[in-house]
Amino acid sequence: MYMEDLDFKVKKKNLYETVADRMEDMILSNSLRQGERLPSEQELALKFGISRNVMRESLKLLKERQLIVQKNGEGTFIAKPESGSVTEILNRMLRLDDIGYMDVYEMRKLLEPYASRVVAEKKDDLDFEKLEQYLQGMIESKDVWDKRIDYDIQFHICIAEATGNPLLICFINSMVSLWKTILLRGIVTQQEGHQDGIDTVRKFLILMQIGKRCKKGRPAGYFYRAAVLLLYRMLRPSLLGCCP
Repeated sequence: MYMEDLDFKVKKKNLYETVADRMEDMILSNSLRQGERLPSEQELALKFGISRNVMRESLKLLKERQLIVQKNGEGTFIAKPESGSVTEILNRMLRLDDIGYMDVYEMRKLLEPYASRVVAEKKDDLDFEKLEQYLQGMIESKDVWDKRIDYDIQFHICIAEATGNPLLICFINSMVSLWKTILLRGIVTQQEGHQDGIDTVRKFLILMQIGKRCKKGRPAGYFYRAAVLLLYRMLRPSLLGCCP
Protein backbone atom coordinates (compact mmCIF):
# COMPACT_ATOMS: atom_id res chain seq x y z
CA MET A 1 0.00 0.00 0.00
CA TYR A 2 1.33 3.46 -0.94
CA MET A 3 1.44 6.39 1.48
CA GLU A 4 -1.07 8.34 -0.58
CA ASP A 5 -3.59 5.51 -0.12
CA LEU A 6 -3.50 5.73 3.68
CA ASP A 7 -6.13 7.61 5.67
CA PHE A 8 -4.38 10.05 8.02
CA LYS A 9 -7.54 11.73 9.24
CA VAL A 10 -7.82 11.75 13.02
CA LYS A 11 -11.30 11.53 14.48
CA LYS A 12 -11.93 14.40 16.83
CA LYS A 13 -13.51 13.40 20.13
CA ASN A 14 -16.80 14.90 21.11
CA LEU A 15 -16.64 17.15 24.15
CA TYR A 16 -18.89 14.85 26.19
CA GLU A 17 -16.45 11.93 25.56
CA THR A 18 -13.50 14.06 26.71
CA VAL A 19 -15.35 14.98 29.92
CA ALA A 20 -16.38 11.34 30.50
CA ASP A 21 -12.76 10.21 30.01
CA ARG A 22 -11.57 12.85 32.50
CA MET A 23 -14.11 11.69 35.08
CA GLU A 24 -13.13 8.06 34.45
CA ASP A 25 -9.51 8.99 35.22
CA MET A 26 -10.68 10.60 38.48
CA ILE A 27 -12.60 7.44 39.43
CA LEU A 28 -9.82 4.99 38.52
CA SER A 29 -7.22 7.07 40.38
CA ASN A 30 -9.49 7.12 43.48
CA SER A 31 -9.86 10.91 43.34
CA LEU A 32 -13.55 10.03 43.22
CA ARG A 33 -14.23 7.01 45.42
CA GLN A 34 -16.69 4.16 45.07
CA GLY A 35 -20.01 4.98 46.74
CA GLU A 36 -19.31 8.71 46.73
CA ARG A 37 -22.25 10.91 45.74
CA LEU A 38 -21.52 13.21 42.81
CA PRO A 39 -22.63 16.86 42.70
CA SER A 40 -25.76 17.59 40.67
CA GLU A 41 -25.66 17.61 36.88
CA GLN A 42 -25.79 21.43 36.91
CA GLU A 43 -22.95 21.75 39.44
CA LEU A 44 -20.76 19.36 37.45
CA ALA A 45 -21.46 21.30 34.26
CA LEU A 46 -20.32 24.51 35.98
CA LYS A 47 -17.14 22.84 37.31
CA PHE A 48 -16.21 21.61 33.82
CA GLY A 49 -17.32 24.83 32.13
CA ILE A 50 -19.69 23.02 29.76
CA SER A 51 -23.41 23.04 29.02
CA ARG A 52 -25.81 20.91 31.02
CA ASN A 53 -26.71 18.90 27.89
CA VAL A 54 -23.05 17.97 27.34
CA MET A 55 -22.73 16.99 31.01
CA ARG A 56 -25.83 14.82 30.70
CA GLU A 57 -24.28 12.96 27.74
CA SER A 58 -21.04 12.48 29.70
CA LEU A 59 -22.92 10.96 32.63
CA LYS A 60 -24.83 8.70 30.25
CA LEU A 61 -21.51 7.43 28.87
CA LEU A 62 -20.13 6.82 32.37
CA LYS A 63 -23.28 4.88 33.21
CA GLU A 64 -22.76 2.69 30.12
CA ARG A 65 -19.21 2.05 31.37
CA GLN A 66 -20.75 1.01 34.73
CA LEU A 67 -18.70 3.64 36.57
CA ILE A 68 -21.71 5.47 38.00
CA VAL A 69 -25.19 4.51 39.11
CA GLN A 70 -28.16 6.86 39.20
CA LYS A 71 -30.72 6.37 41.98
CA ASN A 72 -34.10 8.05 41.76
CA GLY A 73 -34.52 10.72 44.41
CA GLU A 74 -31.01 10.15 45.78
CA GLY A 75 -28.58 11.27 43.10
CA THR A 76 -25.63 9.86 41.15
CA PHE A 77 -23.00 7.68 42.82
CA ILE A 78 -19.59 6.27 41.87
CA ALA A 79 -19.97 2.55 41.13
CA LYS A 80 -17.76 -0.45 40.50
CA PRO A 81 -18.12 -2.35 37.20
CA GLU A 82 -19.46 -5.87 37.72
CA SER A 83 -17.81 -9.01 36.35
CA GLY A 84 -21.04 -9.60 34.42
CA SER A 85 -19.91 -6.97 31.92
CA VAL A 86 -16.85 -9.13 31.14
CA THR A 87 -19.17 -12.10 30.62
CA GLU A 88 -21.31 -10.07 28.22
CA ILE A 89 -18.25 -9.23 26.12
CA LEU A 90 -17.15 -12.87 26.11
CA ASN A 91 -20.66 -13.94 25.13
CA ARG A 92 -20.47 -11.67 22.08
CA MET A 93 -17.05 -13.12 21.25
CA LEU A 94 -18.52 -16.60 21.57
CA ARG A 95 -21.08 -15.77 18.91
CA LEU A 96 -18.87 -13.73 16.58
CA ASP A 97 -15.49 -15.49 16.83
CA ASP A 98 -16.64 -19.10 16.87
CA ILE A 99 -15.29 -19.86 20.35
CA GLY A 100 -15.94 -23.54 21.00
CA TYR A 101 -16.93 -25.27 24.23
CA MET A 102 -13.47 -26.87 24.36
CA ASP A 103 -11.88 -23.39 24.42
CA VAL A 104 -13.90 -22.50 27.52
CA TYR A 105 -13.22 -25.91 29.07
CA GLU A 106 -9.46 -25.48 28.62
CA MET A 107 -9.54 -22.02 30.25
CA ARG A 108 -11.46 -23.39 33.22
CA LYS A 109 -8.96 -26.23 33.46
CA LEU A 110 -6.16 -23.65 33.78
CA LEU A 111 -7.87 -21.33 36.28
CA GLU A 112 -9.94 -23.46 38.65
CA PRO A 113 -7.39 -26.04 39.83
CA TYR A 114 -5.06 -23.11 40.59
CA ALA A 115 -7.87 -21.47 42.60
CA SER A 116 -8.28 -24.70 44.58
CA ARG A 117 -4.57 -24.79 45.39
CA VAL A 118 -4.71 -21.17 46.60
CA VAL A 119 -7.73 -21.94 48.78
CA ALA A 120 -6.04 -25.06 50.18
CA GLU A 121 -3.12 -22.93 51.41
CA LYS A 122 -5.41 -20.36 53.06
CA LYS A 123 -6.87 -22.97 55.44
CA ASP A 124 -10.03 -21.30 56.80
CA ASP A 125 -11.57 -19.29 53.96
CA LEU A 126 -13.59 -21.99 52.21
CA ASP A 127 -17.29 -22.09 53.15
CA PHE A 128 -17.94 -25.85 53.30
CA GLU A 129 -21.51 -25.34 54.50
CA LYS A 130 -22.34 -23.34 51.39
CA LEU A 131 -20.58 -25.88 49.14
CA GLU A 132 -22.61 -28.68 50.73
CA GLN A 133 -25.81 -26.71 49.98
CA TYR A 134 -24.81 -26.34 46.31
CA LEU A 135 -23.99 -30.05 46.12
CA GLN A 136 -27.41 -30.89 47.61
CA GLY A 137 -29.00 -28.55 45.07
CA MET A 138 -27.28 -30.43 42.23
CA ILE A 139 -28.58 -33.73 43.58
CA GLU A 140 -32.16 -32.51 43.96
CA SER A 141 -32.29 -30.78 40.57
CA LYS A 142 -31.19 -33.80 38.58
CA ASP A 143 -34.14 -33.50 36.20
CA VAL A 144 -34.16 -29.69 35.97
CA TRP A 145 -31.26 -28.92 33.65
CA ASP A 146 -30.95 -25.12 34.11
CA LYS A 147 -31.15 -25.38 37.93
CA ARG A 148 -28.53 -28.15 37.91
CA ILE A 149 -26.21 -25.85 35.94
CA ASP A 150 -26.85 -22.90 38.32
CA TYR A 151 -25.90 -24.94 41.40
CA ASP A 152 -22.79 -26.24 39.66
CA ILE A 153 -21.76 -22.69 38.72
CA GLN A 154 -22.31 -21.40 42.27
CA PHE A 155 -20.18 -24.28 43.60
CA HIS A 156 -17.22 -23.23 41.44
CA ILE A 157 -17.70 -19.50 42.09
CA CYS A 158 -17.69 -20.19 45.84
CA ILE A 159 -14.24 -21.81 45.52
CA ALA A 160 -13.00 -18.86 43.43
CA GLU A 161 -14.29 -16.29 45.96
CA ALA A 162 -12.38 -18.03 48.75
CA THR A 163 -9.09 -17.14 46.99
CA GLY A 164 -9.67 -13.46 47.78
CA ASN A 165 -8.12 -12.59 44.39
CA PRO A 166 -10.58 -10.20 42.63
CA LEU A 167 -9.09 -10.77 39.17
CA LEU A 168 -9.18 -14.55 39.50
CA ILE A 169 -12.76 -14.35 40.81
CA CYS A 170 -13.75 -12.15 37.86
CA PHE A 171 -12.31 -14.49 35.24
CA ILE A 172 -13.61 -17.71 36.79
CA ASN A 173 -17.04 -16.10 37.20
CA SER A 174 -16.97 -15.14 33.52
CA MET A 175 -15.81 -18.59 32.39
CA VAL A 176 -18.45 -20.53 34.30
CA SER A 177 -21.17 -18.12 33.18
CA LEU A 178 -20.00 -18.56 29.61
CA TRP A 179 -20.15 -22.32 30.12
CA LYS A 180 -23.80 -21.96 31.13
CA THR A 181 -24.49 -20.01 27.92
CA ILE A 182 -22.89 -22.81 25.91
CA LEU A 183 -24.98 -25.46 27.65
CA LEU A 184 -28.28 -23.62 27.38
CA ARG A 185 -27.71 -22.73 23.73
CA GLY A 186 -27.45 -26.44 22.98
CA ILE A 187 -23.82 -26.34 21.80
CA VAL A 188 -23.47 -29.30 24.10
CA THR A 189 -26.40 -31.43 25.14
CA GLN A 190 -27.45 -33.35 28.23
CA GLN A 191 -26.50 -37.00 28.53
CA GLU A 192 -26.04 -39.66 31.20
CA GLY A 193 -23.24 -38.71 33.59
CA HIS A 194 -25.06 -36.72 36.23
CA GLN A 195 -24.44 -39.20 39.05
CA ASP A 196 -20.78 -39.63 38.17
CA GLY A 197 -20.42 -35.84 38.33
CA ILE A 198 -22.16 -35.67 41.72
CA ASP A 199 -19.90 -38.42 43.12
CA THR A 200 -16.80 -36.55 41.92
CA VAL A 201 -17.95 -33.29 43.54
CA ARG A 202 -18.65 -35.15 46.80
CA LYS A 203 -15.18 -36.77 46.79
CA PHE A 204 -13.58 -33.37 46.09
CA LEU A 205 -15.35 -31.88 49.12
CA ILE A 206 -14.34 -34.76 51.38
CA LEU A 207 -10.67 -34.50 50.35
CA MET A 208 -10.63 -30.71 50.88
CA GLN A 209 -12.25 -31.13 54.32
CA ILE A 210 -9.72 -33.79 55.38
CA GLY A 211 -6.88 -31.60 54.11
CA LYS A 212 -8.18 -28.66 56.15
CA ARG A 213 -8.19 -30.78 59.31
CA CYS A 214 -4.60 -31.90 58.78
CA LYS A 215 -1.67 -29.86 59.98
CA LYS A 216 0.41 -28.24 57.28
CA GLY A 217 2.86 -30.60 55.71
CA ARG A 218 2.85 -33.82 53.75
CA PRO A 219 -0.56 -35.24 54.88
CA ALA A 220 -2.46 -32.04 54.07
CA GLY A 221 -0.55 -31.67 50.78
CA TYR A 222 -1.49 -35.21 49.77
CA PHE A 223 -5.21 -34.61 50.23
CA TYR A 224 -5.08 -31.22 48.50
CA ARG A 225 -3.25 -32.64 45.49
CA ALA A 226 -5.80 -35.43 45.26
CA ALA A 227 -8.61 -32.87 45.46
CA VAL A 228 -7.07 -30.76 42.66
CA LEU A 229 -6.74 -33.86 40.46
CA LEU A 230 -10.41 -34.58 41.10
CA LEU A 231 -11.26 -31.01 40.11
CA TYR A 232 -9.63 -31.61 36.73
CA ARG A 233 -11.94 -34.60 36.36
CA MET A 234 -14.92 -32.60 37.65
CA LEU A 235 -14.48 -30.06 34.86
CA ARG A 236 -14.78 -32.65 32.10
CA PRO A 237 -17.91 -31.93 30.04
CA SER A 238 -19.19 -35.50 30.48
CA LEU A 239 -19.30 -35.03 34.26
CA LEU A 240 -21.54 -32.01 33.88
CA GLY A 241 -23.98 -34.36 32.22
CA CYS A 242 -23.32 -33.10 28.71
CA CYS A 243 -21.61 -33.96 25.48
CA PRO A 244 -20.77 -32.21 22.19
